[in-house]
Amino acid sequence: MNKKGPIVLIENNQGDRNLFMEIFSELNFSNEVLYFNAANDAYHYLTKKEIEPFLIFSDIVLLNMDDNQSAFITYKNLSLELNCPCLFFTTVFNQCFVIDVYSFPTQRYLVKPYSYEKFRDVIKKIIEYWSLTESIAQFDITAREKDSERS
Repeated sequence: MNKKGPIVLIENNQGDRNLFMEIFSELNFSNEVLYFNAANDAYHYLTKKEIEPFLIFSDIVLLNMDDNQSAFITYKNLSLELNCPCLFFTTVFNQCFVIDVYSFPTQRYLVKPYSYEKFRDVIKKIIEYWSLTESIAQFDITAREKDSERS
């Protein structure tokens, strides 16, 4: 996971996109933010430019707009190939969305709070959490360094 990489937002609703833009601006994190209307667009752009994102936020409704199988493959590829968490958000809770999202690895599901302040706090906590999280690869490197110092 590249903690200095861009935060990717996959959202086709301009109002929701503006909400994220305002929150990211207000929180003033140093990561660049890249916006896409569809997962396929994000996947092709990121892989072509060899960009390693920090986090991917996506509207869960986009999963059900296109061909389901294609969308799942794209999101799975985004998360696994780019080695970063892919987090889904929505304003509605629908159990089939949750089951579908958890059918592939490193995904999280969150319901977007109706309050701007609460949503800003959720986004802030998510980014702070993942900023502190060490990848397994990093953990292995750190453990080996400590072992070699003891020798």
